[in-house]
Amino acid sequence: MRFLKEGSLSVPSQLPLVIYGNHPSWWDPLVALAVKPVFFPDRDAYAPIDAGMLERYGIFKSLGFFGVERDSVRGVASFLDQAELILRRPQSLLFLTPQGRFADVRERPVQLQRGIAHLAARVPETVFLPLAMEIAFWEESKPELLLCAGNAVSPEPGASRSEILARLEQSLEQAMDRLAAASMARRSEAFTNLLTGTAGIGGIYDVWRVLKAIALGKKINLHHSNR
Repeated sequence: MRFLKEGSLSVPSQLPLVIYGNHPSWWDPLVALAVKPVFFPDRDAYAPIDAGMLERYGIFKSLGFFGVERDSVRGVASFLDQAELILRRPQSLLFLTPQGRFADVRERPVQLQRGIAHLAARVPETVFLPLAMEIAFWEESKPELLLCAGNAVSPEPGASRSEILARLEQSLEQAMDRLAAASMARRSEAFTNLLTGTAGIGGIYDVWRVLKAIALGKKINLHHSNR
């Protein structure tokens, strides 16, 4: 798992935080929870997941996932209520994939569902930090998991939900563009290694290994090698 050096995940600890990313794969919410021990070790992380999947994979409950009904008005309202409660807790972190569906990393313009803007209006002191994600094959048999943080967005007083949504979309799209350029260049020195796997730099499979360790309370092998 590689993190592009030109981005930053630094956010004042006293502010509620939403990390929102694009949605290229099934692994995306797990990625954010794997990043959390590196950049936000003192925060409690949460992420929504389909209610049916949560029942099917019970281990997710111990990792901070909560169930939502995605295709109903009641489900959306319940999500907003739960998300607001989380963000009003000290040292909280909420991870979202607000595209609402799997989307190719090359898809433009980036379009997000309006729920994230409603959440911003409810908890305006929240910092929204975009995290671009891409899975690519470089030199190893396993895929590379590439990450890039974008410019943080704080809702401006008096801004409409449409204006907030546009800013969130723009910041994420810019991060995705930077990550795409770095991915095509294949310059490993432009990235910091967050996880190292058994063959080359760790990818999505090592994310699952880390999350299982978190759930079981075992030691996690994380480092910041630049090799």
